[in-house]
Amino acid sequence: MFDDFSNDLRQEIAQSAARLMFEEGISDYARAKRKAVKLMGIQQDAPLPTNAEIDSALREYHALYADENDAAHLLELRQAALHTMQLLKKFNPHLIGSVMDGTAGPYADTDIHVFAESGKELEIYLLNQNVPYRLDEQQFRMSDRPSKQKHDLVRKRVPVLLVETKFGTQRISVFETDDIRTAPRKNGEKSGIHRMNLLQLTEALTPGKTATE
Repeated sequence: MFDDFSNDLRQEIAQSAARLMFEEGISDYARAKRKAVKLMGIQQDAPLPTNAEIDSALREYHALYADENDAAHLLELRQAALHTMQLLKKFNPHLIGSVMDGTAGPYADTDIHVFAESGKELEIYLLNQNVPYRLDEQQFRMSDRPSKQKHDLVRKRVPVLLVETKFGTQRISVFETDDIRTAPRKNGEKSGIHRMNLLQLTEALTPGKTATE
């Protein structure tokens, strides 16, 4: 009986967190969980859902409540991402997150990963292209060994360049060139995050074609 209550509570938290991520553009799972718990008025030590459970709830929420305006906005975000990725083609750009998987809400940021010798290399490139940006940073969980076991994970802080577009903020995270070999992990997840390269995004935006898996 207690297990049933615990599972139900986790599901309610997942649904609340998913709604916040869609409606408010929150991309950080931990932040969405904390805010959901606070809004629901439950104890801080409540059983929290996994990121995968929130992803599932987010897909369900999007299927139920996303409308034509959301679909049009998603298309605009993807087209803007394509433009940026074409500009950054030499840095092997990959689209990730809600804009990639189609669950982006009205205030979603666009997350793009690029690969360079250093963050300075991308900064200089954007300056030469007359693209204004702001600097930030973010920590990712990475695997530094082929086995990708939990004990092999390391935390890596990378520079993030924030570019403002008419459709919102693009967060361009700059990884080292060799980091293309392994995708960062979401907290609590065993597999790496999904990424879409330039060719795949181009195909996804081409009528009658499906993005290459």
